[in-house]
Amino acid sequence: MTDDAERTVNLRPDASASGEGALVAPNRAEETLVGAPGAAHVYGKPARSQRTVGRDLASAGFLAVVLTVLGLPAAMLWQIVSPRVEFVVLDGGWASVESYPSGYVEGDLVFAAIGLGLGIFAAVLAWTAMRGSRGPIQLLGLVIGSVGCQVVAWKIGAKEWQHFWDSVENAPAGAHMWRPPSVLFTELDPAAAWAALKVGNFTTALDALQLGALAVMALAATFTYTVCAGWSRRPSLRTDAPE
Repeated sequence: MTDDAERTVNLRPDASASGEGALVAPNRAEETLVGAPGAAHVYGKPARSQRTVGRDLASAGFLAVVLTVLGLPAAMLWQIVSPRVEFVVLDGGWASVESYPSGYVEGDLVFAAIGLGLGIFAAVLAWTAMRGSRGPIQLLGLVIGSVGCQVVAWKIGAKEWQHFWDSVENAPAGAHMWRPPSVLFTELDPAAAWAALKVGNFTTALDALQLGALAVMALAATFTYTVCAGWSRRPSLRTDAPE
């Protein structure tokens, strides 16, 4: 009986210690989750990733570069689907086969339609695929990339247009040729605008920076992105932020 009593007495501190350990353990685990700098989550909720202006600028720059590169396939699509105006080479000149060809305006319309579709697609893609950098900086990168995309497509079309006129000058009389599409309703000359600004002529500078159809993609992207932001339930627009 004495041995059993001694065993019982010896077991009581251990039991109480283990009981205290059971009470302290959750608190220590909680301190580890809350206080540890590398803790991934607290109570099952993912921790917000660190967001800086530099990271947002890098993300917006990457978006702008990707959209600008898309100007090459956009130019190819524009050249393929746009109607072309037929010309005939005459002695000492040239003339269009149709009296009032609609291909002049249709080239701008197709260019604007492609920009409209690409702007909506780019805004939705940026909103869904780059959630961690949503905000005004990302919108700025979206606008710059959209303008860059259409400027690249416009420049490629202008190069094809110049090749066409060079071919017309060297073609024999009676030859039929088809003029590639070009953007007519635009006037973009940064060099002329800068020269006008240096002498204080702001009106001439603005006249040399008329984007016209080159702004369609940027306008469509801005509108779509703003609509997505307006429907967001989070003030920061980020999906890992609390509502």
